[in-house]
Amino acid sequence: MQHTQDVFDYLGWIVSQVEQHAVGLPRVDDHVKTWQGILFAVQGRRMLVALDEVRAILAPPRMVTLPGARDWVVGLANLRGELTGVFDLGRFWFDAPTPASRHSIVFLAKHAVAASAFLVDRSYGIRQVAYGEERPLSDSEHHGDLAVLPGFHQEVRLNEEWLPVLDFRSLLENDGFLNVVA
Repeated sequence: MQHTQDVFDYLGWIVSQVEQHAVGLPRVDDHVKTWQGILFAVQGRRMLVALDEVRAILAPPRMVTLPGARDWVVGLANLRGELTGVFDLGRFWFDAPTPASRHSIVFLAKHAVAASAFLVDRSYGIRQVAYGEERPLSDSEHHGDLAVLPGFHQEVRLNEEWLPVLDFRSLLENDGFLNVVA
């Protein structure tokens, strides 16, 4: 009987030692809500697109060119079983073709009326962006020139860098983008 009491006393002593010397978990009192964006480049300019606007990130596919289409229409491709229009954002916005490289990628838009994919220079991966860190592009000191281009309305701060945010839906509804016939 005495040994049983000694064991419980010893266990009680261990619990008190753990409580005194335990470090505990770090506290996160100021939780910041974030959204996920894909950081990418077009003609060397870094930009973001919301992850929930992108259905897939793919290597540039084999394409069939479309005679009579504007030069920023790269062609048609079979992406995930759908006939998809592939568009060069560098040529559309900056009149310079996206250089073909091993880093080039295609974003397959999620909410497009017609299947659409966009060719860009490269992707830098997914980033967490804090809500409340955005401002209109018209107020930008860095990217104000993009405010007149279709698909851009705001920029966000990621770490210490302000980045323009591409909105696929706005781009796909733009009359200049919809007019693909040369």
